[in-house]
Amino acid sequence: MTWADRVGDLATQLALVLINFGRIFTLILRVLTAKIDSLITNLAEKGEGGITPTGSTAKSWVSLPAAVAWGVAAIVLRTVSIVTVFARQLTETLDEFLRALAEESA
Repeated sequence: MTWADRVGDLATQLALVLINFGRIFTLILRVLTAKIDSLITNLAEKGEGGITPTGSTAKSWVSLPAAVAWGVAAIVLRTVSIVTVFARQLTETLDEFLRALAEESA
């Protein structure tokens, strides 16, 4: 076995270690994005069942800012949910790419 073969084997093994190390991070990111997405989806699907009007006309001016704040919060939650879905899909694609690289190198 020549030095070139040994260096080539070492480079291959080092590449496999780095690829698998990258797969660990993609797995962690995939799990985190799935958990964050499920949490945000649950929060966004909560209704206003606990919020009931008091019926007082003197305080009706409060209902408009509350409705606007509720709508803004719902839009923000949906937007973050979309971003987490994209991030999860990106990490799954990256993990599959790294897996294919590892199988080609082995």
